[in-house]
Amino acid sequence: MTDWHVHIGQWFNSYNDAGNVFAQLKTEGIDEVWFSSTTSKCYCTESLAVQENEKLRKTLPTPFELYELIRYEIQETLSAADKIGIKAHPLYWVVPEIHFSGVATVADAMESLPYEGFKIHPRGNPWNLNDSKTVALAEEVFFYAETHRLLTLIHCGTDEFELPTKFELYIAASPHATIQIAHSRPLKETLYMLRKYPNTVCDSAFVPPQVQEAIRTAGFANRMRYGSDYPITPTT
Repeated sequence: MTDWHVHIGQWFNSYNDAGNVFAQLKTEGIDEVWFSSTTSKCYCTESLAVQENEKLRKTLPTPFELYELIRYEIQETLSAADKIGIKAHPLYWVVPEIHFSGVATVADAMESLPYEGFKIHPRGNPWNLNDSKTVALAEEVFFYAETHRLLTLIHCGTDEFELPTKFELYIAASPHATIQIAHSRPLKETLYMLRKYPNTVCDSAFVPPQVQEAIRTAGFANRMRYGSDYPITPTT
Protein backbone atom coordinates (compact mmCIF):
# COMPACT_ATOMS: atom_id res chain seq x y z
CA MET A 1 0.00 0.00 0.00
CA THR A 2 1.22 3.50 -0.83
CA ASP A 3 1.09 6.48 1.51
CA TRP A 4 1.28 9.62 -0.61
CA HIS A 5 1.79 12.13 2.22
CA VAL A 6 4.52 11.37 4.77
CA HIS A 7 7.05 13.51 6.65
CA ILE A 8 10.41 13.19 8.35
CA GLY A 9 12.49 15.87 10.05
CA GLN A 10 12.12 18.67 12.57
CA TRP A 11 8.57 19.47 13.67
CA PHE A 12 8.51 22.26 16.26
CA ASN A 13 10.34 20.84 19.31
CA SER A 14 10.44 17.22 18.18
CA TYR A 15 12.45 15.41 15.53
CA ASN A 16 10.89 12.62 13.49
CA ASP A 17 13.63 10.18 12.58
CA ALA A 18 13.09 8.50 9.23
CA GLY A 19 13.93 5.05 10.58
CA ASN A 20 11.25 5.31 13.25
CA VAL A 21 8.69 6.80 10.87
CA PHE A 22 9.17 4.17 8.19
CA ALA A 23 9.36 1.27 10.66
CA GLN A 24 5.98 2.28 12.10
CA LEU A 25 4.39 2.66 8.68
CA LYS A 26 5.76 -0.73 7.68
CA THR A 27 3.97 -2.37 10.61
CA GLU A 28 0.74 -0.78 9.37
CA GLY A 29 1.04 -2.34 5.93
CA ILE A 30 2.63 0.58 4.08
CA ASP A 31 5.35 -0.53 1.67
CA GLU A 32 5.73 2.66 -0.39
CA VAL A 33 5.86 6.32 0.68
CA TRP A 34 6.16 9.77 -0.86
CA PHE A 35 7.84 11.96 1.72
CA SER A 36 9.27 15.41 2.41
CA SER A 37 11.20 16.98 5.28
CA THR A 38 9.39 19.30 7.70
CA THR A 39 12.81 20.74 8.58
CA SER A 40 12.11 22.84 5.47
CA LYS A 41 9.52 24.71 7.51
CA CYS A 42 12.19 26.04 9.89
CA TYR A 43 13.24 29.68 9.72
CA CYS A 44 16.65 30.60 8.36
CA THR A 45 18.49 33.90 8.60
CA GLU A 46 16.87 35.10 5.36
CA SER A 47 13.29 34.45 6.54
CA LEU A 48 11.15 37.56 6.38
CA ALA A 49 9.49 36.69 9.68
CA VAL A 50 12.74 37.15 11.61
CA GLN A 51 14.41 39.98 9.70
CA GLU A 52 13.96 42.46 12.56
CA ASN A 53 14.83 40.02 15.34
CA GLU A 54 18.62 40.19 15.44
CA LYS A 55 18.87 38.02 18.56
CA LEU A 56 16.86 35.21 16.99
CA ARG A 57 18.65 35.47 13.66
CA LYS A 58 21.97 34.77 15.37
CA THR A 59 20.69 31.31 16.38
CA LEU A 60 19.30 30.35 12.97
CA PRO A 61 20.99 28.51 10.10
CA THR A 62 21.91 30.37 6.95
CA PRO A 63 20.00 29.40 3.79
CA PHE A 64 23.04 27.36 2.69
CA GLU A 65 23.21 25.55 6.06
CA LEU A 66 19.49 24.77 5.94
CA TYR A 67 19.80 23.52 2.36
CA GLU A 68 22.71 21.23 3.26
CA LEU A 69 20.94 19.95 6.39
CA ILE A 70 17.89 18.96 4.37
CA ARG A 71 20.08 17.29 1.73
CA TYR A 72 21.72 15.25 4.49
CA GLU A 73 18.30 14.27 5.88
CA ILE A 74 17.09 13.07 2.50
CA GLN A 75 20.21 10.97 1.98
CA GLU A 76 19.85 9.41 5.46
CA THR A 77 16.15 8.81 4.86
CA LEU A 78 16.75 6.93 1.62
CA SER A 79 19.37 4.80 3.39
CA ALA A 80 16.89 4.04 6.20
CA ALA A 81 14.22 3.10 3.66
CA ASP A 82 16.56 0.59 2.03
CA LYS A 83 17.32 -1.04 5.39
CA ILE A 84 13.66 -1.24 6.38
CA GLY A 85 12.53 -2.47 2.98
CA ILE A 86 10.14 0.33 2.10
CA LYS A 87 10.09 2.11 -1.26
CA ALA A 88 10.64 5.82 -0.65
CA HIS A 89 10.11 8.70 -3.07
CA PRO A 90 11.58 12.04 -1.89
CA LEU A 91 9.85 15.34 -2.65
CA TYR A 92 11.85 18.54 -2.69
CA TRP A 93 10.15 20.98 -0.28
CA VAL A 94 10.74 24.35 -1.90
CA VAL A 95 11.99 26.98 0.57
CA PRO A 96 11.81 30.33 -1.26
CA GLU A 97 14.52 31.98 0.88
CA ILE A 98 17.02 29.32 -0.17
CA HIS A 99 16.53 30.22 -3.81
CA PHE A 100 16.29 33.96 -3.26
CA SER A 101 19.69 33.86 -1.54
CA GLY A 102 21.30 32.20 -4.56
CA VAL A 103 22.22 28.92 -2.87
CA ALA A 104 20.81 26.84 -5.72
CA THR A 105 18.50 26.96 -8.69
CA VAL A 106 15.51 24.63 -8.77
CA ALA A 107 17.35 22.44 -11.28
CA ASP A 108 20.45 22.39 -9.05
CA ALA A 109 18.42 21.19 -6.10
CA MET A 110 16.50 18.57 -8.04
CA GLU A 111 19.59 17.13 -9.67
CA SER A 112 21.66 17.01 -6.50
CA LEU A 113 19.57 14.12 -5.12
CA PRO A 114 17.08 11.64 -6.60
CA TYR A 115 14.07 13.86 -5.93
CA GLU A 116 10.90 12.69 -7.63
CA GLY A 117 8.77 15.79 -7.25
CA PHE A 118 8.07 18.93 -5.27
CA LYS A 119 6.35 20.00 -2.07
CA ILE A 120 4.92 23.53 -1.80
CA HIS A 121 3.63 24.69 1.59
CA PRO A 122 2.13 28.21 1.51
CA ARG A 123 1.40 28.09 5.25
CA GLY A 124 4.92 27.03 6.19
CA ASN A 125 6.77 29.29 3.72
CA PRO A 126 5.88 32.64 2.12
CA TRP A 127 4.47 32.31 -1.41
CA ASN A 128 3.42 35.87 -2.22
CA LEU A 129 2.47 35.79 -5.88
CA ASN A 130 2.37 39.58 -5.99
CA ASP A 131 6.15 39.50 -5.57
CA SER A 132 8.18 39.22 -8.78
CA LYS A 133 10.86 36.96 -7.23
CA THR A 134 8.21 34.55 -5.96
CA VAL A 135 6.46 34.51 -9.33
CA ALA A 136 9.77 33.68 -11.03
CA LEU A 137 10.38 30.85 -8.54
CA ALA A 138 6.89 29.43 -9.04
CA GLU A 139 7.40 29.49 -12.80
CA GLU A 140 10.72 27.70 -12.38
CA VAL A 141 9.20 24.98 -10.16
CA PHE A 142 6.17 24.28 -12.34
CA PHE A 143 8.19 24.40 -15.56
CA TYR A 144 10.58 21.80 -14.15
CA ALA A 145 7.68 19.63 -12.96
CA GLU A 146 6.00 19.89 -16.36
CA THR A 147 9.17 19.19 -18.33
CA HIS A 148 10.01 16.12 -16.24
CA ARG A 149 6.38 15.05 -15.62
CA LEU A 150 6.75 15.09 -11.86
CA LEU A 151 4.42 15.19 -8.89
CA THR A 152 3.89 18.49 -7.06
CA LEU A 153 2.18 18.16 -3.68
CA ILE A 154 0.65 21.46 -2.54
CA HIS A 155 -0.51 22.05 1.02
CA CYS A 156 -4.01 23.52 0.83
CA GLY A 157 -6.35 25.01 3.40
CA THR A 158 -9.24 27.37 3.98
CA ASP A 159 -7.30 30.64 4.19
CA GLU A 160 -6.92 32.79 1.09
CA PHE A 161 -3.15 32.29 0.84
CA GLU A 162 -3.44 28.48 0.71
CA LEU A 163 -6.51 27.77 -1.41
CA PRO A 164 -6.25 24.99 -4.05
CA THR A 165 -6.74 27.69 -6.69
CA LYS A 166 -3.68 29.71 -5.60
CA PHE A 167 -1.39 28.21 -8.24
CA GLU A 168 -4.10 27.64 -10.86
CA LEU A 169 -2.30 29.68 -13.51
CA TYR A 170 0.76 27.42 -13.26
CA ILE A 171 -1.25 24.21 -12.96
CA ALA A 172 -3.14 25.10 -16.15
CA ALA A 173 0.21 25.47 -17.92
CA SER A 174 1.51 22.12 -16.60
CA PRO A 175 -0.82 19.43 -18.00
CA HIS A 176 1.87 16.72 -17.86
CA ALA A 177 2.72 17.26 -14.19
CA THR A 178 0.59 15.65 -11.49
CA ILE A 179 -0.70 18.13 -8.91
CA GLN A 180 -1.74 16.72 -5.54
CA ILE A 181 -4.13 18.87 -3.49
CA ALA A 182 -3.07 17.98 0.04
CA HIS A 183 -5.90 17.75 2.61
CA SER A 184 -8.62 18.21 -0.05
CA ARG A 185 -9.75 21.48 1.44
CA PRO A 186 -11.83 23.45 1.05
CA LEU A 187 -14.15 20.97 -0.65
CA LYS A 188 -15.65 23.49 -3.11
CA GLU A 189 -12.28 24.60 -4.48
CA THR A 190 -10.93 21.03 -4.47
CA LEU A 191 -13.84 19.82 -6.61
CA TYR A 192 -13.41 22.81 -8.93
CA MET A 193 -9.77 21.90 -9.55
CA LEU A 194 -10.53 18.20 -10.01
CA ARG A 195 -13.24 18.99 -12.54
CA LYS A 196 -11.21 21.50 -14.53
CA TYR A 197 -7.76 19.92 -14.54
CA PRO A 198 -7.40 16.18 -15.30
CA ASN A 199 -3.82 16.25 -13.97
CA THR A 200 -4.98 17.08 -10.43
CA VAL A 201 -5.50 14.55 -7.64
CA CYS A 202 -6.19 15.03 -3.94
CA ASP A 203 -5.29 13.16 -0.76
CA SER A 204 -7.06 11.99 2.38
CA ALA A 205 -4.71 13.51 4.99
CA PHE A 206 -6.91 14.90 7.80
CA VAL A 207 -9.96 14.75 5.51
CA PRO A 208 -13.25 14.05 7.37
CA PRO A 209 -15.16 10.96 6.15
CA GLN A 210 -18.08 13.05 4.88
CA VAL A 211 -15.74 15.13 2.72
CA GLN A 212 -14.09 12.02 1.31
CA GLU A 213 -17.55 10.66 0.51
CA ALA A 214 -18.50 13.92 -1.25
CA ILE A 215 -15.40 13.65 -3.45
CA ARG A 216 -16.21 10.04 -4.30
CA THR A 217 -19.85 10.88 -5.01
CA ALA A 218 -18.71 13.66 -7.36
CA GLY A 219 -16.98 10.99 -9.43
CA PHE A 220 -13.37 11.39 -8.27
CA ALA A 221 -12.84 8.24 -6.20
CA ASN A 222 -9.97 7.21 -8.48
CA ARG A 223 -8.26 10.57 -7.98
CA MET A 224 -8.21 10.52 -4.20
CA ARG A 225 -4.94 9.16 -2.84
CA TYR A 226 -4.36 7.80 0.61
CA GLY A 227 -2.29 10.19 2.69
CA SER A 228 -1.66 9.93 6.42
CA ASP A 229 0.47 13.07 7.00
CA TYR A 230 2.32 10.76 9.38
CA PRO A 231 3.79 11.45 11.90
CA ILE A 232 1.94 14.77 12.11
CA THR A 233 -1.29 14.28 14.06
CA PRO A 234 -4.02 16.61 15.36
CA THR A 235 -2.44 16.44 18.82
CA THR A 236 1.19 17.26 17.88
